[in-house]
Amino acid sequence: MCALALLTAALMLLPDMLIGPTQWVTRTTANRTMDVTWRPSDGDVFAALPGQVRPPADDAPYAAFRIAWDTAGFRLPAEPHGAYPVAVFGDSFTEGFNVERPYSDGLADALGVGVRNYGYRAYGPVEVAQVAGEFAAAEPRQWVLWGYFSGNDLGDAVRGPRIDARSPVAAWRALFDRLRPPSPTPTAPPDESGAPRYNQPLPVIIGGSYYDLAFVSYYAWWQQTPPDAASSRNADVVRAALDAFDAALPPETCRAVVFIPPKERVYARYIVEGDRQFVNAANQRVVTSPGGTLTFAPAPVEDEAAYFDSLYAHRDLIAALLAERAGWRLIDLTPAFEAAAAEERLLYYPYDTHWNQAGHDLAAQVIAEAIKDGC
Repeated sequence: MCALALLTAALMLLPDMLIGPTQWVTRTTANRTMDVTWRPSDGDVFAALPGQVRPPADDAPYAAFRIAWDTAGFRLPAEPHGAYPVAVFGDSFTEGFNVERPYSDGLADALGVGVRNYGYRAYGPVEVAQVAGEFAAAEPRQWVLWGYFSGNDLGDAVRGPRIDARSPVAAWRALFDRLRPPSPTPTAPPDESGAPRYNQPLPVIIGGSYYDLAFVSYYAWWQQTPPDAASSRNADVVRAALDAFDAALPPETCRAVVFIPPKERVYARYIVEGDRQFVNAANQRVVTSPGGTLTFAPAPVEDEAAYFDSLYAHRDLIAALLAERAGWRLIDLTPAFEAAAAEERLLYYPYDTHWNQAGHDLAAQVIAEAIKDGC
């Protein structure tokens, strides 16, 4: 019993050493360099929808490239500069782990100045606020940008820690999970012939182009925020993140939220009608719980035109939050991405929820045009 008590105490006193990062803000990439070969099978939809996504028939690499991170664990720019008057913050969309040149590098090319990338995977508003407090004013800035992913940032605003190291039960569970051999990947249930029955990818037709795209519906659900969302706990956390930027920066620094739409927002309308009916039937929308936290409730789509119009609600919420304070702008990528999709351009990986290189390039183009003339 004494040994068990000592080990439990060690787990709670030194959790990061024994069970891995317990907080979402922790970065594990400091001073690392990695050669990445990105393939269709590396897409995050396989983890998000285990056993539901048919493996790609062709797993040839999309690209191969090298990534390096600095001493703080943030991705280094493709070309170093003596100064970085522009800084971008955000999550994995900003870090751009699965592309050679994230939009921060494209923005640097377009503006002809250094752009520092402070994005990191799985970050939400709380983590962005922490990083902003430390790095937003690390050197003089002309522009500070928050790459806000509308697919999960609002939901991640009120999540708990990655591992609750204050709980002995949670600490032990995390240790067992770390030591346990990997579980087999769930398999799809068989159809009448015995072949696996996969739900994804879904057929998408835009004009004369056909794509097989895998979608994570959860990201689409977050686009339908309710009318009272601005008074939710989630919105208060977003406000607190904006406050963190304001507290760190001098008044003359230009600042903007870059609104990033999910793949589901841009391409779901092009899913072949027969398959789209199943997506619509399983739809959920955001509602406010009695405790003031945003959650989901079933909301099957009955009127598609009204449904697609409702998907601008989240964007409108962020615009309203920015209108409450001076010095902030909204850079909405949705119109440019919708227009590019209508032109049959693929901006997200088929088996991943993130942008491909074309998506990052378009984002850089839109942002550069928006900020080139200053505030």
